[in-house]
Amino acid sequence: MEQEASLRTQSHSRPNRKLRGRRGQTMIMVTLGLVPMFGMIGLVTDIGYMHFVKESAQTAAEAAASAAIIQYHATMGGSFPSCSTSVCASTSTACPTTITTPANPVENGCMYAYNQGFTNVRYTAGINSVPPTVTGTGTASYWVTFYVIKDVPQMFSAIMGNTQGTVASRSTGAVFGATDCIYALQNNGTGLSMSGNITLTSACGIYINSNDATNAIHGNGSYTISAPEYDIVGGTTTPLSPAPNTNVSPVTDPLASLPVPASAPFTCTYTNYNSSTLGTNLSPGTYCGGIHVGNETLTLAQGNYILVGGGLSTQSTNSHLVGTSGVMFYNTSGTVGGTNYTYSGISLAANSTVQLKAQTTGTYAGILFFDDRTSHTSSPDSYGGGSTSYFEGAIYAPTSNITYSGTANTTAKYTLLIANTITMVGNSTVQNDYSSLPNGSPLQQTVIIE
Repeated sequence: MEQEASLRTQSHSRPNRKLRGRRGQTMIMVTLGLVPMFGMIGLVTDIGYMHFVKESAQTAAEAAASAAIIQYHATMGGSFPSCSTSVCASTSTACPTTITTPANPVENGCMYAYNQGFTNVRYTAGINSVPPTVTGTGTASYWVTFYVIKDVPQMFSAIMGNTQGTVASRSTGAVFGATDCIYALQNNGTGLSMSGNITLTSACGIYINSNDATNAIHGNGSYTISAPEYDIVGGTTTPLSPAPNTNVSPVTDPLASLPVPASAPFTCTYTNYNSSTLGTNLSPGTYCGGIHVGNETLTLAQGNYILVGGGLSTQSTNSHLVGTSGVMFYNTSGTVGGTNYTYSGISLAANSTVQLKAQTTGTYAGILFFDDRTSHTSSPDSYGGGSTSYFEGAIYAPTSNITYSGTANTTAKYTLLIANTITMVGNSTVQNDYSSLPNGSPLQQTVIIE
């Protein structure tokens, strides 16, 4: 009996030892399999976290580029932007790390990135060139690219030897010439009026700030308008091709950052200048009481003409105003020596001859007329002229109502109209060839291009 019990015990113990051996092998295989599996799970987790950090870095880069380019356009922009060492860098440059109050647009962008929690921020920037990080954009007046970089410690995947990863994002903001060249800034009523059986042919877009639902563009007679683009805050019943973009956002004054050419106290170069009595060759200066062109040809030398009261006027079909070497008129008012010179609009007779070109260099390159921004709706401007007349440059009258008879000839390579309201009273051709200006259109717009 004892022998049988011993045999039974031996027969039961052998399979138990085999089972325990198999279980031990399984545990070893499972353990060995868990190591790469946890490594893969950790890698996926870390990659997901790095993707989150990269998205945050991209947001910071775009915030930096937007902040910098908007401030640049508002404070330093225009037809000829400046490029001091503080806002331009041809090679990757680190943002200052001790900024408390931004001293320039680039530092403003740097702080926006810092406020997103990133400290390794770099930038490159330039003027009159194509941003090197993008293609197909053309030449920008100014561009800046921000790079936001962050080292990210790895967590789970560190057991696989990946202790650290790096994410980098970038964004580029730029200032380009605007595609529109006719701006009516009044926010209600009719912005652009067409009077009579006339044609307006524009090579560039038209922007109407009026929120009037049906008459933002309106007229009488059998008029036609041709332009590549129409942007209207409100709407219009005027047939337009292509179809207008309606219900767009209002636009701000596109030349709001352009500095005022002169301010009080004024010193008069001439008082109540009349070409019939004071001569027919004129030099830049301050003209208190304005300039009046009689029945002769008044030739203007290159430069800036400050009109303190009195405006600029021509008399008749025998009046000829010629300033083809590059001129700019600033129309304002003021008191000089106790005499008050009251503001008066520009009044160029429809049958006189007016041939004017804006300067091509300097702060006011591309600017032909500049009205004092103080509201002058009660003193409208009238820009007339015969068939040989032309206005090459910007007529900038943001708070004035202007009447523009224009001309159908194509002598002026470009014309820009920026006014409170615009009334067209003659056939007009508006071109947009800015090749004479190194930075293109005097009207610049900010764009985030990546």
